[in-house]
Amino acid sequence: MDHPTALAGYAMPGHGIAPAEHLLGLPGFWPAYYGPVWDAFADDPEPFGADHADVDAAAEALYEGTDVWPAYRIPLPRGRTVWVVHRNFPDDSGTDYLLTEPGLPRERELAAIEGHFRGPGLSWPDLVALAHAAPADAEGVRDPDRRLLLLLPAYGDAGTPVEEALERIAAALVAVGVDPRAAPTAAGRFLDHPFWESPYWPGPGGSPLSGGSGAHPPLREALLSAPPGTP
Repeated sequence: MDHPTALAGYAMPGHGIAPAEHLLGLPGFWPAYYGPVWDAFADDPEPFGADHADVDAAAEALYEGTDVWPAYRIPLPRGRTVWVVHRNFPDDSGTDYLLTEPGLPRERELAAIEGHFRGPGLSWPDLVALAHAAPADAEGVRDPDRRLLLLLPAYGDAGTPVEEALERIAAALVAVGVDPRAAPTAAGRFLDHPFWESPYWPGPGGSPLSGGSGAHPPLREALLSAPPGTP
């Protein structure tokens, strides 16, 4: 099975991985994408301009491809990429948020949406910074609104500036077709993640990934800066 070279260490025998950004254009994509975390969007897709048949069709495309797993690429500077992969094992499905970087032997997990969930992997400043960090000539999702919306399930931050977040998320939702009257209420749902309690992230000098603690620089700084030894 074919798979991106960057995910060679993640790929499983008998299962391919293929970029699938074209799926974002499906009428029911966003309610189906958020369904495993915020099922209210799939139950009531009308604010997204979709109906239940649209959501069912999108869910089939996202979650029922067991031979070839759909993946969305979120390119970052200097060859780094966040991959969102629907890991469609028949009996162990989930969505993984993975970071690949030139020179690293394999991917780094940011979060996983599944029965044994792992996360969060992004603070609010991380989320906003990565949404707006697309290289102009990279392949994958470059639109800041769609990048932010794709990364929202991996986010959690008890220090989120609520009004700023509601305004930014609502604007992104409107940009993908959500009714402007419904967008503020929909945006509020993202501030309450049912899989984990949002942590207080350390400031400069420490940024826990997947809910753990550590002495790494903030993720946005690590990803958007040059690797050590770069001229």
